[in-house]
Amino acid sequence: MRKINIFICFLFAAFSVSNIYGAPPLKFKDKKFKILQFTDLHYLNTEEYKDKNDSTLSLMKTLIEEEKPDLVIMTGDIVVSKPCGEAWKNVVQPMTELNVPFAVTFGNHDTETDQTTREILKNLMQNPLNVTMNEDESLSGAGNCSLPIKSSDGKKDSWVVYLFDSHAYSGINRVKGYDWIKNDQIQWYRKRSDSLRENNGTPLPALAFFHIPLPEFEYVRKLETTLGNKSETVHSPYLNSGLFTSFVEKNDVKGVFVGHDHNNDFVGELYGILLGYGRKTGYVSAYREILDRGGRVIELFEDCPKFNTYIRTLSGKFFEYDL
Repeated sequence: MRKINIFICFLFAAFSVSNIYGAPPLKFKDKKFKILQFTDLHYLNTEEYKDKNDSTLSLMKTLIEEEKPDLVIMTGDIVVSKPCGEAWKNVVQPMTELNVPFAVTFGNHDTETDQTTREILKNLMQNPLNVTMNEDESLSGAGNCSLPIKSSDGKKDSWVVYLFDSHAYSGINRVKGYDWIKNDQIQWYRKRSDSLRENNGTPLPALAFFHIPLPEFEYVRKLETTLGNKSETVHSPYLNSGLFTSFVEKNDVKGVFVGHDHNNDFVGELYGILLGYGRKTGYVSAYREILDRGGRVIELFEDCPKFNTYIRTLSGKFFEYDL
């Protein structure tokens, strides 16, 4: 009896959190589901950068209006200065005004403001359109979660989106450079993947989003078949913690999308998985940047584990790719 009561309390707590924050359900419409990825806004909350910030928000709003996505995902380095509270309210305003659900993965520069990423996420969860959460509070980082996308009739899960915190910088003195997605996050993904496979009778097709690219991206950058801009060396962690290997072993993730390197927007396949960058969205430059600002569109198909993707800017669409 005690176990039953505990289980009921757990379900009630989960239901209550969902309703408190009002996260909208994600669902296919007419057998399609469209994701619009924004990345590296580099929003600097100072008067000096107001015009560039306004241009970034205007671009986001225009692309949302034209593409009509079912979900917006921002993949890190979003607000990169103090104070960040008001700035975060500004950067989610395009989605709020246009009533589009949004998700966030944090970047290395998001950790350099006056709030921790967990504090930022707690504030974002007050927005009824936010779908990001800590699925397991014990995991490294903030915002690690899985977002199932329901079928058009709402009766089953058709796809799932995994969000990972790729952290910031190595915490080990003898290892320089960027941090890596941790083993506890990988094990969480593996268990969640297994659970969804058991519930659905087959691996549930998935996408993964985070900020810092995996080491495998550099291999893909050098392939002749890779499509898009690839002029910048991939700035990944020096250590490979094995996330891509788990994606291959579980045979569910079909695409991995990141940000971080502002002059890359390429996509290329490795062992049947598409590794891709978003297009830098923010008009504030962090170094010499050569690409027009924009976003990446990913359109999923309900009845098969396939999708198409392309870069979208104010001047049109580029580098269309079907997987």
